[in-house]
This record gives sequence, structure tokens and C-alpha cells, in this order.
Amino acid sequence: MALSLTGSLLTACQPQEGRVNLQADEKFIIANGTWDYYQEYLRTIGSAGRGAFVVSEDGYFATYSYCPDARGCFSNINYSANAMKSCSSDGYKCVVFAKDSEIVVDYEIAN
Repeated sequence: MALSLTGSLLTACQPQEGRVNLQADEKFIIANGTWDYYQEYLRTIGSAGRGAFVVSEDGYFATYSYCPDARGCFSNINYSANAMKSCSSDGYKCVVFAKDSEIVVDYEIAN
């Protein structure tokens, strides 16, 4: 039986601002707390885990879905879709920030 878990963090109560339509030279800006939460996600999935980490368009909310042991994870589980569903159920529009431990967007951490 595969295990798919989710976690979420609201780093600040900020209004949503669209950030999906970035210009070619523009980076996705995430909050410091979101970066810290991503580091927690990495520790949670470990070196063998699988998962997806998604961030709200404004960079202040994040959630993830994961399986901690790749050997026990089914390859047909869509962790990105699970995390996106969790994000939307919390009322946010999110983008996939990382798949497993690989960041898939050009980003910058807010000062």
C-alpha cells in the first residue's frame, strides 16, 4: 500500500497576487518562510522519497504531497496533482515548485 501524505504552511496572511504569468526574465518570488518549509519538505521526503512541493502564486503559502520511501511508492501516483488539489482546497492558486527534490521553476527568495 502506498502512502501519500500532505502538509501545508501559511507563512503570512497576504492577499493573492497573480504570479503565474511571469515574463521570460522574471523569477518566481517566494517568502523566506516558504523556503524554510521547502527545506522541511526535503528533510521529510529524505533521499529516497517521492513527492511534489507547490507554492501559491504570491509565494506565501505552500503545501506538498509525498511518499517517504520510494520502494513503497506506486509510480502512478501523481504527487503534483495531489498537492495542487490540496492547495486549491485551501483557496489558493499554486504552481509546482519542485518534483521530488528537483526545483522546476526559476525562483528567488524575498528579502
